[in-house]
Amino acid sequence: MKILGSHHNTIIAGFVLLAVIVGIAAGTGGSVPSAMDFARYAHVLAGIVWIGLLYYFNFVQVPSMPGFSADSKAELFKEGSIVRRALCWFRFGALATLILGLVLFAELGAGAGWDIRIGAAFGFIMWFNVTFIIWPNQKKVIGIDEATADEKLAAGKKALIASRINTLLSIPMLLLMFSSAHFPMFG
Repeated sequence: MKILGSHHNTIIAGFVLLAVIVGIAAGTGGSVPSAMDFARYAHVLAGIVWIGLLYYFNFVQVPSMPGFSADSKAELFKEGSIVRRALCWFRFGALATLILGLVLFAELGAGAGWDIRIGAAFGFIMWFNVTFIIWPNQKKVIGIDEATADEKLAAGKKALIASRINTLLSIPMLLLMFSSAHFPMFG
């Protein structure tokens, strides 16, 4: 099946299926999501990409790295590698989540509750870590930016600490983001 033969085709097919479902809902008298509803959906989808990769890096890739030889790591880090692709999607997910979150937050304005405000603050800190700590240091680790072995080691430690902070913040952030719409915890 060609649709499942490439991730691009699969993603396109997923959005076509989404459009069909929305069309059927509209055609049968159901409600059609507004632009802000789609922004909220896209925010959650981007967040899943971002947090899913954050968890992949922290729970799968990083704990596995000590088992790889220097030559194997060089293969993992080369251009077009799984690590570089994952880092690209990770950064894209973070940026898309932030931008869409800002759009949604602006719509709420003064109506934003404390749970969404705290969750958004955690999300902003997490995006900052991705953009200004994790990625610049990862570029040294994976060889995009020149660095000595000692500089790579130091950069890896900085990126890991920022990534672990993001993992820590993601746990309450996810609850706060969901609670804001489903079970507000703060008055």
